Amino acid sequence: MSSKKWISIVFVILFIGMSFMALVNYIVDPFSIFGTDFFKQKTQMNERYVKIDYIEKHHNEFNGYMFGSSRIGVVNPKVIEQYIPNSHLYNFTLSSANLHDYMMHLKFFIKEHYVIKTLYLQIDLDDMYCYGQDSTDYLSKLHPDVTSDSLLLYKMKYLLGFFPLNLRTKIKLNFKKHSPKSYDLKTGIWQVKEYEKELQKDATAYVKHEKSFHVKNRPIVHFSKQKESMNALKTIVTLCKEHHIKLYVFTTPHNHNKVDIFFPDDYKKYLRNISEITSFYDFSGYNSVTNNDENYYEMSHYRPLVGALVAARIFNDKRIAVPKDFGKYIEKGSLSGSKQ
Repeated sequence: MSSKKWISIVFVILFIGMSFMALVNYIVDPFSIFGTDFFKQKTQMNERYVKIDYIEKHHNEFNGYMFGSSRIGVVNPKVIEQYIPNSHLYNFTLSSANLHDYMMHLKFFIKEHYVIKTLYLQIDLDDMYCYGQDSTDYLSKLHPDVTSDSLLLYKMKYLLGFFPLNLRTKIKLNFKKHSPKSYDLKTGIWQVKEYEKELQKDATAYVKHEKSFHVKNRPIVHFSKQKESMNALKTIVTLCKEHHIKLYVFTTPHNHNKVDIFFPDDYKKYLRNISEITSFYDFSGYNSVTNNDENYYEMSHYRPLVGALVAARIFNDKRIAVPKDFGKYIEKGSLSGSKQ
C-alpha cells in the first residue's frame, strides 16, 4: 500500500474520531456550553459561561449582584434585598471563584452599562493562594464576551476536547435521574435540599457521618498570591467608587476545619492587607458559628442559615439573634501594623 493511501486512511480515521467526539460532547454537553439539554440533570456546568449568557439576556431585571465562590451560592438574594430598598440582586456565585473573577466580571458589567447599585462581595481565604484559573480548566473558563475572545473558537474547544471524566459523571448522574444539587438560574443560587432535610431532622447524625468534619487538618497553606489578589481588590474598590456602587465586603465564615489549613501569620497578614484597601466585616476564624459543624454541609460550604446571620450582622438586624462573636467590623487602616 502506498504512503499516500496510508496517510489518507489516517486522516479519515482521525476525522471520524474527532467527529464522534464532537457529537458526544455536543449531545452530553458536560459543561452546559451548548444548551442541548438531552441530559437534563446538570453537574459541573461552567457557571462563568452559563450565567453570563443568562445575564446578557436578563440584566435589566437586576440592579445589584452578589459576588462569591460556591460558598455564597446557597444565599437567596431576598435575604439581602430585605435590607436594601428597591433592590433586585442576582447571586453571581461561581465555582472556585477568586478576586480575579470578581474584578473581570465587574469590569464587564460596567463596560456593558449594566445597572449596578449594590455589590455584595464575599472574599474567601482561598484567595490567599488562588488567583485566576488554569488555562486547562474547562469548568472555569471565562465567557468569551468577558475576555473579548471569539465565541466560535471558544465553543470549538469544548466541542473537540477530550473530557472522559466529565462525560462519565454527567451520564452517570442522568441514569440515576436524580441529583442532590439543584440550580436556579433565575436567582443564581444552588441548593442541596436532601442534605438540608437531613440536617434539620438529625444534625448530630449528619455531622457524625460527614467525613470531612473528622479529618485532622494542619497548616499547609501560605499566602502566595498577595500582590495579584490585593491589586484586584483595589481595582474593585476603585471601580465601585467611580461608578457610585455601594460595596459591602466581608470574609467567608469558613468552617473551623477549613481554617486549620492556613498558617496563622499568613491569615492575619491577609486580613491586614484587606484592611489597608477597604473596610470590611470579618466572619472568618474560630467563633461559635464556624466551630459548629451543624452549620455546614461539609467543611467547605455553609448552610443558608449562616448566610442569613452574615446579612443580619452587616445590616444590623436586631430581630435576628446573631452570636456576639460572629462578625467583626474592621475599619479601613485599623489593622495596619497590628500583630494580631
